[in-house]
Amino acid sequence: MRLFLGIDLDACDELKDYNLKDLVQLEKAINYIRLKIIQKHLDNGVIFRNLTNIYIYDSVKIGKGTVIYGDQHIRGNTVIGEDCILEPGNIIENTTLGNEVKVIKSVLKDCRIDNKTTVGPFANIHTGSKIERQCRVGNFVEIKNSNIGVNTKMAHLAYIGDVDIGNQCNIGCGSIFINYDGKNKHRSSVGDSVFIGSNSNIIAPVTIEDNAYIAAGTTVTVDLPKNSMCIGRSHETIKENRSTYHKNVFDKKFFGTDGIRGVYGEDLTDEIAYLTGNYLGYSASGGKVVLGRDTRLSGEAIAKQLIKGITDAGADVINVGVVSTPAVAYVTTHIGANYGVVISASHNPAKYNGIKIFNYDGRKLTEIEELEIESHITNKNVIIKEEKGTESSGAEFMDSYYDSLKNFIGSLKNVKVVLDCANGAVSKVAPRFFKELGAEVYSFNDSGDGTKINDDCGALHPEFCAQKVLELGANVGFSYDGDADRLIAINSKGKIVDGDSIIYIIAKRLKQQNKLNGDKVVGTIMSNMGVEQSLKKLGISMIRTNVGDHFVMEEMIRNNLLVGGEQSGHIILREFSNTGDGLLASLYLCKVMKETRRQLDRLDDSAHYPQIMINLETNNKKQIMESPEMLAYKISLERDLSDKGRIVLRASGTEPKIRIMAECNKLSVAKQVVEKMKKFITEHFEL
Repeated sequence: MRLFLGIDLDACDELKDYNLKDLVQLEKAINYIRLKIIQKHLDNGVIFRNLTNIYIYDSVKIGKGTVIYGDQHIRGNTVIGEDCILEPGNIIENTTLGNEVKVIKSVLKDCRIDNKTTVGPFANIHTGSKIERQCRVGNFVEIKNSNIGVNTKMAHLAYIGDVDIGNQCNIGCGSIFINYDGKNKHRSSVGDSVFIGSNSNIIAPVTIEDNAYIAAGTTVTVDLPKNSMCIGRSHETIKENRSTYHKNVFDKKFFGTDGIRGVYGEDLTDEIAYLTGNYLGYSASGGKVVLGRDTRLSGEAIAKQLIKGITDAGADVINVGVVSTPAVAYVTTHIGANYGVVISASHNPAKYNGIKIFNYDGRKLTEIEELEIESHITNKNVIIKEEKGTESSGAEFMDSYYDSLKNFIGSLKNVKVVLDCANGAVSKVAPRFFKELGAEVYSFNDSGDGTKINDDCGALHPEFCAQKVLELGANVGFSYDGDADRLIAINSKGKIVDGDSIIYIIAKRLKQQNKLNGDKVVGTIMSNMGVEQSLKKLGISMIRTNVGDHFVMEEMIRNNLLVGGEQSGHIILREFSNTGDGLLASLYLCKVMKETRRQLDRLDDSAHYPQIMINLETNNKKQIMESPEMLAYKISLERDLSDKGRIVLRASGTEPKIRIMAECNKLSVAKQVVEKMKKFITEHFEL
C-alpha cells in the first residue's frame, strides 16, 4: 500500500492509467491527487493564492472563505473554519481552527484554536493545547499541553507548558513556565486578568489567582492570591490590593452578578436583546442555542428579539418555552448546544426582566465573555449570515430532565409537602411533579400569572409558605423563586431553612457517607459565620467567594467540590448540575429525610449568628465601594468586632443599591455596627 495525502495510490481507480513504478508517471499521479484535493476545496469556496507546495490530506475539512497561500502541509483530521488566513510556511496536523484564525509560518499539532486568534510567525502549539478566541500567539512561542483563555496575549519568545491560563492575561517576552523538576512534571494555574512581566519564571506547581501582577524578571515559586503584586528579582514580595497599582478591567455596563437585568424597555431594550442574541449566534458558529423563559409578560417580546439575533447570525434556536433556569442548563448540555439562554429576572418584581446565559456545559459565562457581549452591544456589530438559522420547539427534551430527577429521588409516598411556586417558571410543573412521586401536595401561587411573579410570595417571602406548613400540618415546605434556581425550605415547625442550612444538611449527610470531596463546601461572603463554625465542628471547611452562583461554581470546579451555594437559596449539587437548581435541591432534602427518617428540624442543628442587613439606594455604587475613607472606617469597625463578627459591604449586581450586612454573636452589636456604617456612608456621600 502506497499512501499519499491519505489516499491509497494502488487502490485508486483514477490512477489505473498511470505506471506507478515509473518515477515520472508516479510524480504525475501524485500531482493529480494533490490538485484534485485542492479542486475539491476550491469548489467549496476556499481561496488559493498560490498552489506551490500545497499538500492537503483528503480527510481535511476547510470552511468557505478561507485564504491559503503556498507552502502548506495540512494533515490528518484537521478541521479549518471559515474566513481563515494561512500565510506561507505552515505545518498543521490533527488540529481544529475556528473562524477567522490567522496562522503564519507555524507548526500546529494536536491542538484547538478558536475564532479570531492570530498565530505566528514561528509558533509551535501541540500536545492537546486549546487556545480560546481572540488570542495572540506571537513569534517563537511554544505552547504544550496547556489551556489559554479568551483574549490572552503571548507576543514573543515564551514557553508555556502544562498550565491553565485564564482570560485576558498578558504573558511577557521571555516568560517560561517551568514544569519539570528533574523527575516529574507539574501543572500550574493562572487566573483571569493576570499580568506576567518579561523574563519571568513560573515554577510549577503554583496557582496565580485573578488580577495578580508579576513584575518583570521575577521567579515565582509560591501561590499568589487575587489582586496581589509579586516582585521577586532577588526575593518574592507580595503586596495586598493590586487595584492600588492597576485598574480592574472588569467594568461592565449591562451585565450584573447574574446576567443582564433591568426594567424592560428601559435598562433592557429590544436592541440589547437582539444584539446579545446576535453575538451568541455568531459565536455558536452555526450551532445551537437553547432558549427558555419564565412567566413575565415581557418574556415573549425579548424572546422574539433574541431569536432574530441568533438566527440572523446563522445559529439554530431550540425554544423550550416556559421552564426553569436549571432546566435550560440541563437541556443545553444534554443535546450538545453551544449556549443556553434564559429570559428571567429571577427573584425581582414583574416589571424587571433579564437574560441569563450558559455555555455548552451549563456554566454561567466568564467575565471576559460578558465583556465581549458588551462590546458587541455597544459597537452594534450586527452580523447577518447568508444562511440563517432556524427556530424549533424543544419541549420533548424536557422529559429527560424530569425523568432524571424522578430516578434520583424515587417515591415520596406519605410525604405531605407545601409548595410556593412564586407564580413563576415551575408553577405548573412542580405540583404535578411531586404528585407523580406520590406526595400529598398543597400548592400555592401556581397560576403562572407573570404579573404576580414573586409578588409577596416565593423564595424572597418564605413566611407565606411557613404559615401554610403550620396550618396544614405538612412535613416540609418549599419556596421557589421566579425561575426556580433558588430554594428556601420550611421545616415541620414552620421554621425557615435558608441556603446556608440546606448546604449544612446536605454536606453533613455526604460527610457521613464518605462522599464529600475534600471535606469542603463553597459559600459566599454572605454565608453565616455560625453555620461555617458548625461545619468546622464536623470536619468540614467552607471556602468563601463573592456573591453570585457563578463565582461559587467556578470555585467548586477549581477545587473539585460537590456542594456549594448561597444563603439566598442558590444550591449547586455538582454531581448532577453545574448551576443552582431549586427543584433538585428540594428533592435532595427529601432524599436525606427519607434515608435518615428525620424531619428537617432534626437534620439542621447548625448555629446561626444574627445578621442585620440594610439596603441604601444610590446611583454612586462604584464611588462608594472604591472610597479609601469608607474602607478605612469599615476596617476600624471590624477590628473592634475581632473574631466575634464581621461586616460585609457590597454593591448589588442587579439594582442601584449598596448592601450593608453586619454579623455578630450578639444581635445588639450587629444592629449598632450597621447603623454606624449607614451613618458614615450617608453623611460622607450625601445620600
